[in-house]
Amino acid sequence: MDPSTFHTTVTLHESSDERPTLRFEHRYPHPQERVWQAITSSAEHSAWFGFPVTVEPVVGGEFTVTFSEEMVERGKILEIDAPNLFVYTGREDVFRWRLSPDGDGCVVVLENEVGDPGHIPNSAAGFHLALDKLGDMLDRETGRTAEGAATPSFEELAEHYADTLHQSS
Repeated sequence: MDPSTFHTTVTLHESSDERPTLRFEHRYPHPQERVWQAITSSAEHSAWFGFPVTVEPVVGGEFTVTFSEEMVERGKILEIDAPNLFVYTGREDVFRWRLSPDGDGCVVVLENEVGDPGHIPNSAAGFHLALDKLGDMLDRETGRTAEGAATPSFEELAEHYADTLHQSS
């Protein structure tokens, strides 16, 4: 596994209130408005995230992920500024999506303030894969070749991030 080939960049730092925060960055060769729609639409978010997701894209609206019948995570939309900023809660975490135009595409920066530091390697691996799948979905609909053919497995990525991500003190 060669991290220099990753499409998603993942780093770990602390938020202003000293919570560990994963920062994901991914450039998509797609318009910002199209990427925004894929993130804030329940059906589209579910398609690339890999689990059923319900998004009510208004402040105070629900954000729900159903991992299984026994594991349903419910959160609330805290802030929304289409097509630039989307912030919601889930578990003890806060998720902050920032989209900005970049030439003919856009850059997505996702900051995940992590409530349980023990989840950092798995959260890093899961969102890394999900952001790559988002790109693959958008690429397929525009006839581009999907980039994710050589994507490592969840287990490989979780091990990689357990070894490489360290909280700053």
